[in-house]
Amino acid sequence: MYPQSLLNQLNKLTAQQQTLQNQVSTGLRVQEASDDPAAARKMIQWQTDIAGLDQFRKNIAAQQDLANMNRGVIESLNQISTRVNELAIKSDDTQSPDTLSFFAEEVDSLIERASEVVNTQFNGKYLLAGTAEESPAFTFERNDDGRITGAIYQGNGRIRSVESSPGNKVSAQWIGANDGTSDEPGLIQDADLEIDFFRDLIAFRDHLINGDTAMIRDQDIESLQQLEDHLLHFTHRNGIMYTKLEASVATLNDQELSLTGMISREGEVDLAETIVRLNEVQYAYQAALQSGAKIMNSSLMNYLR
Repeated sequence: MYPQSLLNQLNKLTAQQQTLQNQVSTGLRVQEASDDPAAARKMIQWQTDIAGLDQFRKNIAAQQDLANMNRGVIESLNQISTRVNELAIKSDDTQSPDTLSFFAEEVDSLIERASEVVNTQFNGKYLLAGTAEESPAFTFERNDDGRITGAIYQGNGRIRSVESSPGNKVSAQWIGANDGTSDEPGLIQDADLEIDFFRDLIAFRDHLINGDTAMIRDQDIESLQQLEDHLLHFTHRNGIMYTKLEASVATLNDQELSLTGMISREGEVDLAETIVRLNEVQYAYQAALQSGAKIMNSSLMNYLR
C-alpha cells in the first residue's frame, strides 16, 4: 500500500509544480475555468464586453469615414457657392453683356460640377440618397442646348444609424433633399427652409444670359447668400458630428482599459507569492522522494531484527 500512496502523493506534487510553473511563466493565475470557476466566469464576461466594444469601434470608424466623405462634398459645394456669390456681386450694371455672358458660362460649368458632387459615391453607395443609396441621388433635366434646367431628387428622407454604445445610435449620413416629410434637413433641397441649390444657381445663370442685372441685384444675391449660410450650417454640423464620434471612441477606449485592468487583477498571479509556493512544493516533492526511498529500501527482515 505504501508505494501506491507515495506514487499518488508524488503525482499531486508534480501537478502542483506544473501549475505553479505555468503561472510563473505566463503570469496568469487562471488559465482554465477549473483553476477558479468564479473568477473565470467574471473574466469571460469581461472579455465578451471587450469584444462588444470592438464592434462599437468598427461602427464608429465607418461613420467617421462617412463624415470624411461628407466633408469633401460640403467643401466642394462651398467652393462652388463662394465663387457664384463672388460673380453675383460683380454682376452689376457696370458689366458689359459680353462679360455677363462669360460669367454665365462659368456658372454653367459650376452647375455641372455640382451635379457630379451631389452624386458622389462611397463604397458603391450614393452618399446623399438616404437609404435608397443604390441609385443616384439626383437626376437632371436639360434644355436643347444641354444646359441643366432642373434637379430631381431620387433618394428618400431616411438615414441609416449604427450603435455607438449599448442603447445609443449615431449616424453621419445626410440626405440630399427634404420635401417636408423628413426630420432630417436636406443638403441640396429643403422645403421647410425654402432652399434649392440648383434652382437658385440656374436662375442666376439665366439672369446672366439675359443680362437681367436688376433680378441679380434684387433676388439672386440674397438667395445665393442664403445658400452659402445653409452650406455653412452643414459644415458646422459635420464638425460637431466628427467631434462626437471621436469622443465616443475615447469613451470606448476608457471602458476597454478598465475592463482589461479588471481581467488583469482577477486573473494574474502575485509573482513573488507564486514563486514562494513553487519552492515549497519543490521542497515537499524532494522530501517525499527522500523519505520514500528510505522506507522502500527497508524489508520485513529489518523490522524483525
